[in-house]
Amino acid sequence: MTTTPHTNATFDQIADVIREHDDFVLCGHVSPDGDCLGSQLTLHHALKALGKRSTCVLVRDEPVEDALSFMPGMEDMIPAEKFEGTCEVFMGLDVPTRERIGAAVKILDASTTSITIDHHEAEERMCDYVYVDPDCASASMLVWEVVKLLLPQPPQESALCAYVGLATDTGGFRFQNSDARAFEAAADLIQHGCDPAYAAVNAFQSRSIPSLKLEALVIDRLQLFADGQVAISWALQEDFDRLGATKADAEPLIDCVRSVGGTRIACMLREQDGHVRGSLRSKDDTDVAQLARELHGGGHKAAAGFTLDMPMEEALTLLERRMCELVANA
Repeated sequence: MTTTPHTNATFDQIADVIREHDDFVLCGHVSPDGDCLGSQLTLHHALKALGKRSTCVLVRDEPVEDALSFMPGMEDMIPAEKFEGTCEVFMGLDVPTRERIGAAVKILDASTTSITIDHHEAEERMCDYVYVDPDCASASMLVWEVVKLLLPQPPQESALCAYVGLATDTGGFRFQNSDARAFEAAADLIQHGCDPAYAAVNAFQSRSIPSLKLEALVIDRLQLFADGQVAISWALQEDFDRLGATKADAEPLIDCVRSVGGTRIACMLREQDGHVRGSLRSKDDTDVAQLARELHGGGHKAAAGFTLDMPMEEALTLLERRMCELVANA
């Protein structure tokens, strides 16, 4: 495992801290994806099995992707701003920085101690105890390792949620991060009770009709540049309103744009809360996180995101230019 310079704790040390405390708040990042939610719920079920008090919080009070609502424990999640209990240990899972936890900052600051388990590189440390492995396919894989130290027989619910985190962050084991370690982790989770077919049907084959209509619109708008190496599409707020789609319905759209043959990098832009939210993906070694950071965002080499304060037309022009420069220089 390759850890970052900010990593200052081992799995054993993190497990020891967990054993010593009783009240936990588990937090992910804004706009939580399958790995974020899966990481929270993996540990949530383990803590409950240990007889500890665990609360999973959402950074914002907004719906999550419908396809992820099947994970056990989703009904227990509450918005961070509505949390009123005590927090001995704040745990940031799949999130490395304070800027990404919104209203949960207050819970972090009021906690006795704090822990980060993540696979995103960051230039700062958010918590007291930090374990970050940027080479790991999903944060849920790392959380699962801690769970196995805490419980000889982890709950099947933990295995399922960890598998969903791994499967979604690898695109159903289709992305570049689907290495031997990821498949070994998947096999381990299956051996501990996860049903991979059940997870796949719910996570990848349960989209809403508005989401599919939005995808049709995005395909129709898709544009290719740099001899087909760059793919870009977009959706406006009025599209969401007209189709009855939610922000969560847009989560799978970047994979649609990414799937075009011959492309190296892809971008999906959508209007959100008066801003333009962008998702970037790479199909080779091109580092889209570099571009995301230049746009004050972040992420992984093959998957990153950013937010722009400009009209969609300007955002499209900017991304076309910057993405074409990126593939030309890569």
